[in-house]
This record gives sequence, C-alpha cells and structure tokens, in this order.
Amino acid sequence: MTLIKRLLLLLVLLCGLILGVWFSAENAQPLSVTALGFALPEFSVGVWLTAVLFLGAILGYLISVFPVLKLKNENMSLNRKLKRRDRELEKLRKLPVKQAASKGSSLTSLSE
Repeated sequence: MTLIKRLLLLLVLLCGLILGVWFSAENAQPLSVTALGFALPEFSVGVWLTAVLFLGAILGYLISVFPVLKLKNENMSLNRKLKRRDRELEKLRKLPVKQAASKGSSLTSLSE
C-alpha cells in the first residue's frame, strides 16, 4: 500500500513539474518583482507564478499539519487511557466475588 502511495505522489509531483515547465515556457515575458521593499531578480512571468503556486501549496500543507498533529496526540492519549481502563477491568474481573453478608443485600437491591 505504501508503494502505491509513493508512486502516486511521484506521479503528481512529476505532472506538477511538467505543467510548471510548460507554463513557464508559454509565459516567457520578463517580470521584475518588488516584495517588502526589496527588488527580487527578474524572471519570466511563468517562473514567478509557478514559484508562488508551489510556495502557497507548501505553506498550506505546513499550516494543515498542526491540527492533524493535535488530533493524533489526542488520539494517542485516549488510546492510553482506554488501555489503562481495560487493564483495570481485567483485574476487577479476576477478583473473586464476595458473598453478601446478609440475605437481602445483592447487586440488584443496591441498584434499586
């Protein structure tokens, strides 16, 4: 299964690279960009747009990782609690049941 995922990821990256090169070749007009007061090197419009697209994709992925990590941490915590309670339940099941001291006391009478 991981081999299929890796091959699919490689295929998507390869398609992105091919589309980026094709887009850059089609949009070869030079463009000078100034960001935050700094003049950046002059590249073609296609190169700038492709770079910004990939930068946005990477930043979006990085931002989405934090909630996933939080959920994984919470899931691991809940699994630890569940295992602890399962062990406690098994211990309680192995304890001998004590006979009631009086004839009238039983578990059903306690729940009433």
